[in-house]
Amino acid sequence: MRKLYLKQINTHSSQTATTVRDINGKAEYLVTGSFGREDAFIHVYNNLGQLVVELKQTSFGLLPRFTITFQDEEVGSIGVSLGTLLDVIYVRDLNWFIRGSLTSGTYHAYHKQTRLMTVKPVKRPNGLFNELTIKNKAQEPILIGIAVILSRWLFNTKPSPLKNLLRQPITLAYSDKITLKNH
Repeated sequence: MRKLYLKQINTHSSQTATTVRDINGKAEYLVTGSFGREDAFIHVYNNLGQLVVELKQTSFGLLPRFTITFQDEEVGSIGVSLGTLLDVIYVRDLNWFIRGSLTSGTYHAYHKQTRLMTVKPVKRPNGLFNELTIKNKAQEPILIGIAVILSRWLFNTKPSPLKNLLRQPITLAYSDKITLKNH
């Protein structure tokens, strides 16, 4: 498993660019993106400057959906929906699911029972980063793109009442002692 570091950028800018580095600080990937417009995208380039993954926004609004293109072939799509926001996010066609707490920034990506990636926030000497621990090097660019989408969606866009609510801890209570009375 390899650890990569993606700088946490708190900005409301519609465009972004950041470098993903390994544990020794070597630049491994460049991530660029444009958000909040009809032609929104995220591009992940390898250290040779070649585009390896494009995530292109296909639906808009509070709960966007992105198609995932890897080496010029569409391989899947990801979207956040209210029904699964707090538990599991499914990556279609790749049959991956993401489970964890997006509000705390700690989550895991799986394929069946196999963990593909763990993301957790860490403090390094030069700032706050998302530490991505990725099992398979070939999947790194796609998983980096997904991590950027999830981080950007929840923390780096304009505030809204829904997002403010989701940043708070939520407790659900259940009681099996429900009594129905006839009137």
